[in-house]
Amino acid sequence: MSKQAVFNVTVAGTDITTALSPVLLGLRVDDKVGTHADTATLTIDDSNGRIILPQIGAPLTVALGWAGGGVRVVFDGTVDEVKSSGSRGAGRILTIAAKGVDTTAPPKQGQQRHFDDKTIKDILTEAGQAAGITSVDVDPDLASITRTYFEMRDESYIAMGERLAREIGGNFRIQGMKATMSKRDANYVAAVTATWGVNLHSWDIAPQLGRTRFSAIRTRWYDLDKAQWRATENATGLDVDAAYADRMPRANEAEAGQHNASDKATTNRDKGGGAVTIEGNIGAIPDGLCFIVGARPGVDGAYRIDSVTHTYGRGGGFVSQLSLKQPQTG
Repeated sequence: MSKQAVFNVTVAGTDITTALSPVLLGLRVDDKVGTHADTATLTIDDSNGRIILPQIGAPLTVALGWAGGGVRVVFDGTVDEVKSSGSRGAGRILTIAAKGVDTTAPPKQGQQRHFDDKTIKDILTEAGQAAGITSVDVDPDLASITRTYFEMRDESYIAMGERLAREIGGNFRIQGMKATMSKRDANYVAAVTATWGVNLHSWDIAPQLGRTRFSAIRTRWYDLDKAQWRATENATGLDVDAAYADRMPRANEAEAGQHNASDKATTNRDKGGGAVTIEGNIGAIPDGLCFIVGARPGVDGAYRIDSVTHTYGRGGGFVSQLSLKQPQTG
């Protein structure tokens, strides 16, 4: 007996799975690392035009899994768009699109404020309060980084978090009213295996790329004590001759070092990668690892998961497409 994929959908706190099952044509969830909002899309057969349209901003959750194996919530967000389409030949289709961040809420609203001698955790928490964010989680390696001066000039909480993430080597995301700043390329333990002949449907991998590699990262900063420009350089460990020089100077040596660490993590992440499609796996999460087995020597091994797309189709089909980066040593 073949495996049967299962799903669960709630809208505004109401479980609509049973009513949705006969008319659901497809369900897709995109879960991306860092600054991109998660998305969910439900495509529904609306032949009779009887489906009640959900309200924009209504909470929506999606869980996926396999019968007998349990399900996990893979999306938690709010309805962003409801669209009806149709024609004489194709009938009526209803598409419900949702995002991980509420696009009707204060996180997208610009703020005018500044911070003096505040940590990253303090900045995100204080600005988050004004944006309606109820919880802020920052990786311990990033939480205590301090900014002597930091400002928001009609900048949204979302944009500010993304800017901070680029400066300190983090990944910023909002899910519901919770903001998270994880550390780029941290040693998070979540992992899945993609094995040829077992669960690996296809792969398209370039284990090494040339144009994204740099041997060192260099950033200028201004030394107030000596009244002169200086530069901080950090090696990446990659065996190439070209160094990357950031065009934007930093306020001091500490910020230059933080920015170098961020760019170092980026060039290491982008040194190789590709994509795999596997049997639906709710254990695959961004920033976790994917172990490829049986593709071929030189390609097999561990890669960092950059994004996950879960696709469920009518009839119970369920696959996960993983965008991969940063081949691991060995």
